[in-house]
Amino acid sequence: MTQKFLAATLLLFLYGCATTSNNTLAEGTNKAEKKISMSIGREIGNFKITNSQVTEAPAGYNGMQYTVKTEDGATFKCEILEPSGFGKVATWGMASGADAMCTDFTKGSSNVGKTNNANCNALLRAAGKC
Repeated sequence: MTQKFLAATLLLFLYGCATTSNNTLAEGTNKAEKKISMSIGREIGNFKITNSQVTEAPAGYNGMQYTVKTEDGATFKCEILEPSGFGKVATWGMASGADAMCTDFTKGSSNVGKTNNANCNALLRAAGKC
């Protein structure tokens, strides 16, 4: 019984860490777009994600940073934390992701370097992101 439990736990952990298929990637991008839209105050379709990269995150989470360009010329860098496969297993599926934390990188903007603290929650504070 113990070996079966360990094997199942290992499979769940590896499943969460495995490369995702295109469908899952599209779902992840749509999820990121929704969070970014709320954070920067622009409708989906009024901005484009021009770059994404993995960032450092607390144990049990995966971090992604997105560079976002809006139709009106604004540029933002947004970070989103989501539970990893291990994080989901360790919390029995109760871990949740955070809203996007976006910082204004628009040249000449009066808000350059400011982060939207409205979306700062306990998870992001614990990660030292706001």
